[in-house]
Amino acid sequence: MNDDQLHNIFAAARRAAPDTARAELAFETRLLARLRAARNAAPWFVWTWRLAPLFAAIVVALGVWNYNAAPNPLDDLHGVYNADATLVAILTGE
Repeated sequence: MNDDQLHNIFAAARRAAPDTARAELAFETRLLARLRAARNAAPWFVWTWRLAPLFAAIVVALGVWNYNAAPNPLDDLHGVYNADATLVAILTGE
């Protein structure tokens, strides 16, 4: 194949218009369907932000429950006295 024939083939290929009718058919409908599908499928990090107030409320509730359930060391004065007496006995060597 010589250069003139190759040049003619390339020129014919450049002149030929591609058939884009199939790609144009219902383009808007396909685009909107794809956008709706992408919008409805929320990624995991969107759900974490949506559920963050619930998790914060659970943490606060557990903190209040833990604070109220913990025994107060001053309620047992006998234990406090015995601990102080034991510490004094250890420090003085008695």
